[in-house]
Amino acid sequence: MARLLRAATWGLFPWRGYCSQKAKGELCRDFVEALKAVVGGSHVSTATVVREQHGRDESVHRCEPPDAVVWPQNVEQVSRLAALCYRQGVPIIPFGTGTGLEGGVCAVQGGVCINLTHMDRILELNLEDFSVVVEPGVTRKALNLHLRDSGLWFPVDPGADASLCGMAATGASGTNAVRYGTMRDNVLNLEVVLPDGRLLHTG
Repeated sequence: MARLLRAATWGLFPWRGYCSQKAKGELCRDFVEALKAVVGGSHVSTATVVREQHGRDESVHRCEPPDAVVWPQNVEQVSRLAALCYRQGVPIIPFGTGTGLEGGVCAVQGGVCINLTHMDRILELNLEDFSVVVEPGVTRKALNLHLRDSGLWFPVDPGADASLCGMAATGASGTNAVRYGTMRDNVLNLEVVLPDGRLLHTG
């Protein structure tokens, strides 16, 4: 029975086996090099101060730093990072601006934090159907600044200048929600990178 329990636990928490001789806060060198091969060496950090900056948000939860932080530049890199971590059983933690109140960025099991702030382009604005296509790192204020001269605006306002990916992940609302709805009411389609690296479109 004990053997079956251990096997079941391993299946639920596969990351306990990654870089098996390392403690939390350490990744084996080969894995870090694999991360660098995806996004470039300058976009990977294992520095303690950087990891601690990404292990907390505005919530009351204590800092739980990841083992590494990476800054992808496009969806393809995010997909490759997810696939790499999935194969090795390493947790991934998305990071927008760190303004959340839920503790969602806390890396309680270590892993790789994927900072999306470099993916901050506004790709397409469709005035006729009142829609806009953005990358995940675009913030609420940046979007409204872009829309300022179009006669349109993005009404969801959680108070902080949060990233749109974080607002979507937490179902953000705010003072305008009664009239204009929450993020759930204002998102038409998401391009989602699944844990194994596959892409999914929800719209």
